[in-house]
Amino acid sequence: MRFLICLVAAFALFGCESTGSGVSTKQATLLVPDCVFPDAPDTAAPLWVCDVPVEGYALTSVGYSEKRPTLSMTTESAATDARNKMSAYFAAEVAQLFQEVQKSIESESTSEFSVDTDMVRQSVNSMTLFGTKVVRSLASPNGGHYVVVAMDDQTYKSNTEKVFAALSDENAMMKQMFENETARERLMGKIGAP
Repeated sequence: MRFLICLVAAFALFGCESTGSGVSTKQATLLVPDCVFPDAPDTAAPLWVCDVPVEGYALTSVGYSEKRPTLSMTTESAATDARNKMSAYFAAEVAQLFQEVQKSIESESTSEFSVDTDMVRQSVNSMTLFGTKVVRSLASPNGGHYVVVAMDDQTYKSNTEKVFAALSDENAMMKQMFENETARERLMGKIGAP
């Protein structure tokens, strides 16, 4: 009787583990985290470390620094990295706005505004964005440090207005664009939407 019970159990066990071809279908499930630390790829990290925007802010940027002699030096270095990235992103966004408005104006009228978007990008990159703040900070398992620098909606709008004001004074072609009422209205309308 024991032999019969063992035989039935063995058939049931092997019958569940194999397919008709006799190949085992047992598979290990691998759990892959949504985000890992770039300097410690075997360790899961919060999503913001992988540049997922932080809710409640118009613009966020992640910075990284290797370990420095003090925590404040490490944090400041990471914040500087994040601000540099934010500035580059902000410059690209402003240049894109100019390009969109320039194309729409050119298609509506015969006058052409030739705005060099590379010059816009360089001008904005050289400007200091104000009102940014560190909103998250975390040490990685390997001793590096990650921070999120953020700008709220009002600060984003103020920085955009500051950039447009500076650019309209700096370049004659852009100044001409700002003097065109339609172009100015479109640019200023886009400021409010980060």
